[in-house]
Amino acid sequence: MDEGILETLKKEAEENPRSIFAHHRLALAYFRAGRLKEAKETLKKILELDPQNFEALTNLGTILAREGELEEARKAFALALKIYPASPEALTNMGLISFEMGDLEAAERYYREALRVKPELPAVWVNLSTVLIAREAYQEAEKACRRALEHDPGFSMAYNNLAVALFYQNRREEAREALHRAKELGYPVNPEFEKMVLS
Repeated sequence: MDEGILETLKKEAEENPRSIFAHHRLALAYFRAGRLKEAKETLKKILELDPQNFEALTNLGTILAREGELEEARKAFALALKIYPASPEALTNMGLISFEMGDLEAAERYYREALRVKPELPAVWVNLSTVLIAREAYQEAEKACRRALEHDPGFSMAYNNLAVALFYQNRREEAREALHRAKELGYPVNPEFEKMVLS
């Protein structure tokens, strides 16, 4: 991000301290420049002006999650969901955070709700498959991977997770094929798992 553009946007926000639009533009510029601290501070200014600002809450939640502040991120996305309960983005992020915090049941619930709202999200199907694999629900995980591949036939992680789901259903040959496809597409396959599949 060009420093001149950042300075222009910063000046615009300073000259229009009550302009949510100006602060949004500045927050986004800071985020793109990797200046997360400034982005976070700018988003908090927006929320002082408008505590119900959905975009600011989701952007703040994204930054907090990226920084590992999972509980604070969870609070931001929970507030966002009170404003817009059917937001696939907020539901997906709540799923990711729940998974990171070890709450598989909540993660599965949030992913399924996101997919109920918007079923054509391959990454969310793969996230759901990861949760289902962790819960040893391998047939369900296989279905989730296949749904992801319906929407994105080149999704390498979907093939990797499909291989795991098939392997634990004792479908070794299919697991090998799926793992081979994941590798072809550039997925960094776990060498220990690959050895298990190929043995």
